[in-house]
Amino acid sequence: MVAFHNRALTPEQIQTNFEVGVGQKFYMLFGVSHLINVPESYIVFEVSQFDSYSYRFTSPFFISLDNTVEPSNIRLTGMRLGVNGKEPAVGQAWANLDVTLNADDYEPGTGQPLSPLGTIIALEEGPETDEFFLTFDQLGSETYARSEPALPPAATPADLPPSSDIGLKTFDEINDTMASLTGVDKTQTDVYNTYVTVKQQLPTVETIEGFLSSHQMAITQMAIQYCDVLASDVALRTTFFPGFNFSESADTAFDATGRSQVIDPLLNRFVGENLATQPADADIETELNSLIDNLTSCGGSCDTGRTETIVKASCAAVLGSATTLVQ
Repeated sequence: MVAFHNRALTPEQIQTNFEVGVGQKFYMLFGVSHLINVPESYIVFEVSQFDSYSYRFTSPFFISLDNTVEPSNIRLTGMRLGVNGKEPAVGQAWANLDVTLNADDYEPGTGQPLSPLGTIIALEEGPETDEFFLTFDQLGSETYARSEPALPPAATPADLPPSSDIGLKTFDEINDTMASLTGVDKTQTDVYNTYVTVKQQLPTVETIEGFLSSHQMAITQMAIQYCDVLASDVALRTTFFPGFNFSESADTAFDATGRSQVIDPLLNRFVGENLATQPADADIETELNSLIDNLTSCGGSCDTGRTETIVKASCAAVLGSATTLVQ
């Protein structure tokens, strides 16, 4: 509820309004004289319509409208609220209530509080039509042998398809793996900027069923950037590809020896060993040789720097493949 006033309220007025709460409130009295032989005795609730779908019952207390009588050692347990002939399955805040109505706790005119708890009961027909009643496990000498409803049988577990034994590395794992395999620091400016750009496009969960083509595009961009830094840095590439001459023309650099000096380190560093399922080295080598053949088909006059580009492409082809993505 939102209220607008034409003047500032004092703190006392604000507190009063807060304590009153929202909505119109009523006292709802349930007669129990016929059960305990105390004249004009009632169980009373403070009730309001909570919203368009429910009622709010709170602060139950016992009282007799006859100020000359008081309760004496009357036990009250297991009080439940019913509406329109049935007890709601939820919202029974006083189902575990266990109190004794007696003169020591009873005050004529105000009664004896039963519980500080309140509850919300679903509205059915509306305030003009809904009818409420109370039940008790025990009230005075009257008892009710209540039988709790049987628990529903456990649902049959869903027969889900078997989960895959393999999964994907997630975005941070992919970045750490590429940094570890290439020896390139993941905080290197170009690498870091590429990672930040494509991070949201990389896998976020390990289930392989969630793999998308967009993931592969992002992984490819990461692999290309790592391999670009690796092949451009003289110290890194000399350590990674020992003996390979990056200054030689692509027309002659990728003879049998040169190819081995590029392909063997990639297989040794990027491809796992002794795994139950993994690409065969021979299959990867065949693909890399085919890639190199295509990239060196420049009619005997390859551009300057093409040798380095071919190494970068070969590196990215392996680094961005399932050999580093799948786990």
